[in-house]
Amino acid sequence: MPYPFPVLATSLQPGSVLRAGALALLALAPLTALTATGSAGSTGSSSQSVSAAVTAPPKALKTVQLVYPDSADLDWSSGEVKLAFVVDAHGQIGHLEVVQGAHPAYTDAALDALLATPYQPARHGDQAVAMRVTREYQFKLKHIGVAEALAIKSPLRSGQRMEVAPAVLHAVWPVYPAALLRAGVSGTAKLRARIDGEGTVASVALLTASQPDFGRAAVAMMQAWRFTALPAATAKAGTTATAATAASTAPPLREVEYEQHFSPAKPVETGVPASLPRLLERLAQGNAGVAGAGELDAPLSPLLRVPPATPPALRAERGTGRATVDFYVDEGGRVLLPELVSASREDVGWAALTAVTSWRFAPPRRAGLPVFARGRAEVAVGDAAP
Repeated sequence: MPYPFPVLATSLQPGSVLRAGALALLALAPLTALTATGSAGSTGSSSQSVSAAVTAPPKALKTVQLVYPDSADLDWSSGEVKLAFVVDAHGQIGHLEVVQGAHPAYTDAALDALLATPYQPARHGDQAVAMRVTREYQFKLKHIGVAEALAIKSPLRSGQRMEVAPAVLHAVWPVYPAALLRAGVSGTAKLRARIDGEGTVASVALLTASQPDFGRAAVAMMQAWRFTALPAATAKAGTTATAATAASTAPPLREVEYEQHFSPAKPVETGVPASLPRLLERLAQGNAGVAGAGELDAPLSPLLRVPPATPPALRAERGTGRATVDFYVDEGGRVLLPELVSASREDVGWAALTAVTSWRFAPPRRAGLPVFARGRAEVAVGDAAP
């Protein structure tokens, strides 16, 4: 998509030299200036991409170290998160996009670090200008792969060897069904997904679920994941001279199994923000300390609006759908307790809930002080949805 401002688009890792092959396709102007900033530490590292026709690119005014998520119950490994965002003429971050996130806990940590980083805006001569930036965050802890950290495996077939699971390129949290979360209900859901040659989830089968809504939430989550594509030679194996042989030689659909755990006491497994107990306490007190739209100093301002994944059935129909979602936003801008108000069909509703779960807002304020707030969103779902 075009952007009405210059774009930073060249990757530079801390301590390395510029790689000519790292130029991205986001650049809207010739390369006339190049700088890079990065930080490294025991918990991770980040690098910022630069490529734009400006006199000075945006500059981070302080280093915010990456912090690994609480990993007491998981065998965390390495992963990469790539974020795109705009630094406006006032140095404010907005128009966030998660380009890649190997694990949603890593994505949350990268977003926390980015949103805590003050920026000096780019300059064109003496004028401050808005600029689009890409920034990569590297998480490295152990030698195992992200698929193992996520407990993903390929199912064993009769008479065949265990296949290697495709690597996860982008993963999101499931929505924790609000009624079950309020009631403190824990549970699990086990899935089997089929991945096509391009790394897109072609279908998801629910194998078991302790609660029906845990199953629906897990299926919608998996439909939003992206995996590594097949190697070019394998992917092209389906190209044949006749339609009759094309079906038999088409790239194989890979299968993976995954078990999702839901537990309010273990946010590392579910992505539930730590602010949930405080929100529930306020709701129990008659919404004390929770502001409606008309009570805020300014309307809720989205920083990151993750688009919903199109459910495979809707994608096959080339259809679209719409859903209305109510939610709360905590003092830091995280979404809590999203609930469906209406949806054109069930899978559209769950796709919308899954997307809104990952949204981020500018911290809401009332009389200048941080506050919980209520919000509502109209969400369009489908490849052709406006």
